[in-house]
Amino acid sequence: MKVLLLGGTGYIGSNLVTQRPNWTWTTVGSRQCNLLDKNSVINIQGKYDVVINVAGFYGGIVFNQRYQKEILYKNLEMTSNVWRLLDQLNPKKFINIGSACLYPRTAINQISESQISDRTYHPSIKYSAMAKHLQLDLLKNYELDWEYLILSNVYGPGEHLSFEKSHFVGSLIKKLQDDKNYVTMLGTGSAIRDFIYISDVAEAICRYAELPKSTCSATNISTGNGTSIFEMTETLTNIVNPDVKITWGDEKDNGVAYKVLNNNKMVKDIDYRPNTSINEGLIKTWEFFKNE
Repeated sequence: MKVLLLGGTGYIGSNLVTQRPNWTWTTVGSRQCNLLDKNSVINIQGKYDVVINVAGFYGGIVFNQRYQKEILYKNLEMTSNVWRLLDQLNPKKFINIGSACLYPRTAINQISESQISDRTYHPSIKYSAMAKHLQLDLLKNYELDWEYLILSNVYGPGEHLSFEKSHFVGSLIKKLQDDKNYVTMLGTGSAIRDFIYISDVAEAICRYAELPKSTCSATNISTGNGTSIFEMTETLTNIVNPDVKITWGDEKDNGVAYKVLNNNKMVKDIDYRPNTSINEGLIKTWEFFKNE
């Protein structure tokens, strides 16, 4: 299979390549092509079975607070240029990677794809959510086989550790590396999230690329199981350094109280269930960063 991978040098992209080493991959990172520049996009040529887009201007909580509307503006520019590229290349299939930020802040049960139409975003991820929603709206009216894959909370070896770009696990690893005695957490730890290990994500995306017929719909890529921030913190701390003292913060920093994605559609479409446990995944993640 010949695949063009946009954002291919990043965290998710690099794991996709290792998941299917027998495919013919053309990986495009920011050094090869600036997706904010339509003239740069025009230089990409070739015939591809699948184009996978994992590129974007996104980060963690701090990133969302710092850049806000800039997240919306830059991702819309990128989306416009990716669409130009698709018209130019005319691949057999296009896979766009989204995230659970586009789901409503009011969800209390497992979140299914039918809830995408509710656009009551949490303020902390409002502009990221708007950008993701607009990508999906465009796809629904595009004359091309496509998949829109909504990732839950991805973690694992290679994720961002930087202050701006890191998500929960990466941020906690950075704190545990920097301070051997005390770690202060945002929020109370009560929030529930759906954490999924990176190789399970990569396998699911590759299986959607292999489907002979696209579903042309949005699909959750998730474990379907919820784990509290408190439990994740305790588990990772015990792996890294059980003697660290954890101090919890204020309830106002908890974010959305509950966000677990229903994965029934994914299981039906590709006959796959993520099989990496939280403990196993965190051990592998820490071993990677410890050796780095």
